[in-house]
Amino acid sequence: MIEILQNKENLDKIEFNARDGDEILGRIAGVLDGEEFVVDELSCEEFFTDGLVRAILNLMTLHGIDKARFELPESDLARLKKLRFFSDEPKMESIAEFFDKGCGH
Repeated sequence: MIEILQNKENLDKIEFNARDGDEILGRIAGVLDGEEFVVDELSCEEFFTDGLVRAILNLMTLHGIDKARFELPESDLARLKKLRFFSDEPKMESIAEFFDKGCGH
């Protein structure tokens, strides 16, 4: 069974993994920069992208962080834009507003 879980062993970054048992199938990680969360690592097949990004952003909203930006390679940014995580600039002014819109992919 595939699960998306926070990796609490990583003390340097906030990280989530897509796992099938002990096998890591995907990873997303980032850091807090003041009141903004910066996603700076994404390593997964396209299939896991949406779930990993939503998981880490949801955690941020639970901790009162409502802004995010993506500092990733151009290919990853194109994938996130295609999934409508942002439209022009690779950032989110309101994570809560994004979730309020639902899954309109």
